[in-house]
This record gives sequence, C-alpha cells and structure tokens, in this order.
Amino acid sequence: MLVLGDSILWGQGLRPEQKTWWRVKCWLEEKTGREVQTRVEAHSGAHLAGSSTTPPRFRSNDGEVNLPSPTINEQLDNALGFYGPSRSRVDLILVDGCINDVDVSNLLNAGATPDWLRERITTSCGAGMHDLLRRITESFPNAHVVVTGYYRMISSETDDNAFIRLLVKKLNSENTEARRMTYKEMRERLIMLSELWYKVSTASLSEAVNKVNGELEEKSLPARVLFVEIEFWPEHSFSASNTLLWNFMFGSTNLSGFRKIIIALSLGTAAYKPNDDVRDNRIRSCNETYKAPKGKDRKETDEEKRDRKNRLMICRYASLGHPNQMGALIYAEAIKGKLQWLIDKAGWKRDLNRGPQLSRPVVFAH
Repeated sequence: MLVLGDSILWGQGLRPEQKTWWRVKCWLEEKTGREVQTRVEAHSGAHLAGSSTTPPRFRSNDGEVNLPSPTINEQLDNALGFYGPSRSRVDLILVDGCINDVDVSNLLNAGATPDWLRERITTSCGAGMHDLLRRITESFPNAHVVVTGYYRMISSETDDNAFIRLLVKKLNSENTEARRMTYKEMRERLIMLSELWYKVSTASLSEAVNKVNGELEEKSLPARVLFVEIEFWPEHSFSASNTLLWNFMFGSTNLSGFRKIIIALSLGTAAYKPNDDVRDNRIRSCNETYKAPKGKDRKETDEEKRDRKNRLMICRYASLGHPNQMGALIYAEAIKGKLQWLIDKAGWKRDLNRGPQLSRPVVFAH
C-alpha cells in the first residue's frame, strides 16, 4: 500500500496507530491474512504540483511540518524511484490533495467571493487531481486507487462565543473588504464559503475519478479508481458540539475572558497549544525547521524574516481543523466500506494452501 497526499492522509496531530492509513492497513491484514507493506510519502502542507525550479528554502523529515514540497506529484516520483521495477506489486494507493492548492487562508477569508473560490476549487480539485490520477494509473498498472474527499471546516454549528469572534476578526484583520463587515456578516460568509468548499471539492474530485476511469475503459482496461466522500456533518465542524477536528487546548477549567482575548490577539506568540497528541514533537520540529539562519553570509532580509516567523506560527498550530482520533476513524471506516467488496475480487486474500508469507517491515518515508 502506497500513501500519497497532504496532511489529512498523513494524519496531522495523530500518533501512528491513530492514523487513517494505519487503521486501513491493520484492517486489510486482518481481512486478507497477509502483511500489508506500507510506503508513506504523504506529508503536511503538500501541494498537488509546483512550478518553482529553485530549491525550497525550508526542508524537514517530519511529515508534521507543513511544507508545500515534495508536492504530491513529486511524492509519486519518489515512490516510483523507491519501487523501481517492482511497481506492479503495489496493490493499493490511498491519495488525497488539492486543499493546499486552493489555500486554507482563502477558505477563511470573509472577503473571498464565491465565484472566484469556486473556479479555484474546480481547477485544483478537478483538473489538478485528474492529471495526478492519470499519472498514478499509468505508473502503477495493478493498483486500485482510493481518493478521499474533504469536509466542512466551519458551519452554523461552530461555537459562537467571544473567543471565536476574536479569532475570526484576527484572521480577517488584513482584508479590506472583510474589515467593513460586522462579525455576523463575516461568520455567515465563512459558513457559506466552507459549505461551497465541501460541495464543489467533492463534486470536482468525484468528476476527476470518473474521468480517469472512463479513460481506462476506453483502453479496454478495468476502472480501478474509487472516490470516498467524507460525511462529516455541520455538528462535526471546527469548535462545534460534536467536533471531529482538533481544536485549542482549553484545559480542565474555563478560561477567563481576558485570557481568551490575549490568546486570540497574540495567536502564535502566546503560550497556547492545540489539543492534538503530537503537538510537542511538532513544535520542536517547527522550531528546528524555521530557526534563524546563522552566519553573516546568511543574513535574512526583513521580508524573509517575517515570512519565516509566519511559517513558524502556522506550523505550531498546524493540527487545528484536522481530523482528531474519531475523525480519522471515520475516514478509515469510509475507505473500508469502499474496499470491502474488492478483497475477494482483487485476489488479496492469502492462499492458505501456499502457507505463510515472509514478513517484511513497514517502510516510512517520514
């Protein structure tokens, strides 16, 4: 099994045994009686594709650190290099991608217009994913491919308290159009944009899958790409009553109104953490990745320094809005529902007459 994609399939904020791909791996081993050898190329922040020819300024071996590269197309290249002539032995590929190309900041921008956002989503999640899937199916001729969708980030069920209000205003403080809005107008716009994101991304990804399957069938090849829609409901969105997403760690007691104000207005500098399970390790990796360069020949410009500090802040809070343990479990269950019928059809069950197969280690890319 090969895992390509962004922070969702990487499993942002989750311990290995909580991640979606790990749950799918263990389930397949139980159902097939065979070991599932796994290669994970997915990482946080990955874009579908990139056009820059200059080396990236920042690098990390920790998939928790959100970086645009390796892009998902580059992840595919890395996997091809790893498998080499054995690529035909890959049975299953889990892949997602396109939210970082759309850019989460645009989904949280109350000044963004629906038509502009719809076009950006359609281009990234439709054409961008179609191009990637075509490459995947051509590169791995025997693999079934599962493409996972996304979910609403903000909904009418998202908590409406003083902290959330300050957070929304902070996120939109530099947008001229948003600053003209009342909080109620900003909230309604963000809810609408989040709903648009869910519906258009789901439709675009599904269309990309159907298009690639159609191209395979035109070549008299079996359709082997599956789309998995993720049914998170409004009450599962960020800071909602039954959220399935990582939030801020509020502790065992309620914060004072003053403390909430300090957190919201100084987001990124206050000693405050998200409530995911690997935050401390991620923060250490973030600090190492985005540390100030040393030496007089490596002095930063003011713009580079601001960019580095902004990236560091985003990295520390990268788990916010990502599926928590229960959210990852629901992703895994949705994938398993699509794969159940394939186990027998694809011949994945171990032939008991051949005896046990040799065990091979799981391979991690990060």
